[in-house]
Amino acid sequence: DALVISESIYGNYEKALELCKRRYSRDTNNFDFGLLAGTYSALGQYKESLKYYKKIEKYSSDPKSNSNLMRQIGYAYWQNGYKTEAEQWFNKQKKKDEESLKLGRSSSIFTNINLAALYAFKGEREKAYEQLNAFNKIQICMFHFIRFMKSEPMFNSIRNEPEFQKIVGELEAKYQDEHERVRKWLEENGKL
Repeated sequence: DALVISESIYGNYEKALELCKRRYSRDTNNFDFGLLAGTYSALGQYKESLKYYKKIEKYSSDPKSNSNLMRQIGYAYWQNGYKTEAEQWFNKQKKKDEESLKLGRSSSIFTNINLAALYAFKGEREKAYEQLNAFNKIQICMFHFIRFMKSEPMFNSIRNEPEFQKIVGELEAKYQDEHERVRKWLEENGKL
């Protein structure tokens, strides 16, 4: 799974899909269908994506689930023309995320960016930017968050707007600052 995630983070979706298929062929019972479904989605292969998301639907809709897949499942339904089902999944994700923020759960940092993507897709720009600005308050930004913002299709409606670009630029600067701080520490401690 780590290799698939790593390849996906760097946008190497074909390689990620190859790794997923190889792992799936070895063990179909102990397999993360969300990774396979997400990889197909990243490649724009929404029929295949939905096929695998359907294998995990029952687990992802459990209120106790820690899954952020509901938005992704909804998007796969949307891309396949099932708007009613998509809206149901979007609403489940929104409810779960809003509750998570209200309760201050540790996963709420990703919840902001997750909600922002959902709001952007639904055309609720103000709410999307409210969530993006809340997310932008983080001190350190990991690369995969930047990659998500640059590649997530649900951000397509606002991706080229100056406000979105400004937030991404600020997050990239935070990433670079932390990257440089770690490099200096490694150098000072003889690790480089």
